[in-house]
Amino acid sequence: MRASETVGGIADLVKAGYVRAIGLSEVGPNTIRRAQAVPPISDLQIECSLISRGPETAIFPLLSELGIGVTAYGVMSRGLLSGSTPTSPRDFRAHLPRFTGKNRERNQRFVEALEKRPAEKGVTASQLAIAWVLAKGSNIVPLIGARTRAQLAESLGALEVTLTAAEVGRIEGTIPASAVAGTRYDERRCGSSTAKR
Repeated sequence: MRASETVGGIADLVKAGYVRAIGLSEVGPNTIRRAQAVPPISDLQIECSLISRGPETAIFPLLSELGIGVTAYGVMSRGLLSGSTPTSPRDFRAHLPRFTGKNRERNQRFVEALEKRPAEKGVTASQLAIAWVLAKGSNIVPLIGARTRAQLAESLGALEVTLTAAEVGRIEGTIPASAVAGTRYDERRCGSSTAKR
């Protein structure tokens, strides 16, 4: 079934009062445009972080143009940006390319470089990573995967961090998108090139 047909079916539910708003998840610009032509789309859920910057080029500008909000998940790259490591072979991340072998070693160097940046603003690396996502647009709401109250408090502290354009540029220079090693998912988990970025 095509996206426009699916969204069209949901649009009927909106008209009937069963659904309040329509959102999409992990789709590209063409699908967004087709879906937006049926009823208005309210939100797109998509992974976005300093490590996963794929949406910046074509998706975020389009969403801004169309007035669509963003629910950004994976802002800490499944813990990679906070220094978290897979705890066992059963840990989902143990099988993700960015967390394995040479990729992990290379990406760890970027994380260590990021950890040196917060001293400039008196914040933690996690807060800086979340603030970077917030700086990408006023229509973006980052999802935070806090497991403890302390983690939640730290994450909420990012709301007090304001980054200038120059600071955003320096942070991005610390973790160049083109230098990140490994894709988001391996071939077994996702065959889509969009979802692997």
